[in-house]
Amino acid sequence: MADPTVDEFVSAFVEPLVLGGRVVVDGLIAPTALGAWVRSPNPDATRLVRVCDAARIRLSRLGAVGPLDTLPLDAIALAAVWYDLLAMTHPEAHSRSGLRKVARHWCIVLLEWVKAPVSRFEVALRHALLGRLGELGRVDTHVEFWAGYADFVGVAPPKALVALPTVRRVRETRRRVDLFTLLSSLEAKGAATDELPDLTDVTRAALAASPLTDLILADRPAPWTFRWTPAAINAIADGCIRGAAHRAVLARGTATVRALEQATLAAMRMGAPRAVAESLLRFHLEMLALDALGHRGAASAPTTSGSGAHQGPSTSVSQPLAMDAYLRMGAERAAPWLGLPVETLRRILPAEPVRSAIKDPPSAPLLQGAGLMEAAVS
Repeated sequence: MADPTVDEFVSAFVEPLVLGGRVVVDGLIAPTALGAWVRSPNPDATRLVRVCDAARIRLSRLGAVGPLDTLPLDAIALAAVWYDLLAMTHPEAHSRSGLRKVARHWCIVLLEWVKAPVSRFEVALRHALLGRLGELGRVDTHVEFWAGYADFVGVAPPKALVALPTVRRVRETRRRVDLFTLLSSLEAKGAATDELPDLTDVTRAALAASPLTDLILADRPAPWTFRWTPAAINAIADGCIRGAAHRAVLARGTATVRALEQATLAAMRMGAPRAVAESLLRFHLEMLALDALGHRGAASAPTTSGSGAHQGPSTSVSQPLAMDAYLRMGAERAAPWLGLPVETLRRILPAEPVRSAIKDPPSAPLLQGAGLMEAAVS
């Protein structure tokens, strides 16, 4: 199959991915396509407006993360990486070692061209295009009829085959396969070899290239368990991106929050620099405060401590690492991390209870990394 033009690619893959609908994946896109895309980078103007409007609306729900009125080529090229990865999830591609080698090489070349995002605009725009990635899935159809059966992967069966279902005893069974189940076929079973290369690391790199998407999909299964990457750490250094991540993560629920906390603890055990520990501590404390504000006035009654301070019913349960860090630091030390007056913070989060200086509290690795452990347990 010849490489598609940029307009054909946006029409078949990017537009339905952003707006919703049926994405079309047919073969692989080679890095050579970028040459033609550079020379003619702009898709059809009407299509461009449609995609940008839908992406802008989606980003606006997360916060003020920047304007959107164009589709830079690096974002489109990153979508092409996902196109190739999805193409390789077809059952016929599983055992084709030569095709897997080609796909791996092409994805690596495309990712090297895309590079990591360095600005708020790049982070936001890539998520605008790939934010619905986790909703992708493939519908497979198994058709039984009087003469036998047939399977159709990701495409509808021919109308002639399913015509006259009663007379021809036709029965259709549809099964939707979610994105990460599809991607499981990219992992080499057993040890990866030159003959059967593993595409898992390429998938990780493609996720990391859109750090806001990577972070929001943190509750994904192994072997794609979320890890903090330099791109994600850089992204949450921006207040707007950090706020957008908080809102999206809390909307997804406890599993995503817990996955991020586990990733933070893993980063601390690996000896993350102090600046990284401080950034992650700020990230978790701010999300804790936002979560508590979201529970104020909830239908369920808050609990009351002996000092009269109120605590939302699910805040400490959903964020054990962040809550433990806050309680051990105390409002006096936590307030500067949140940029809030101490009294305001005390109204948002519960008062400090009497905490024994246990040897290994849950938040110890994070507080130690940020240089706060001694003060926290003194």
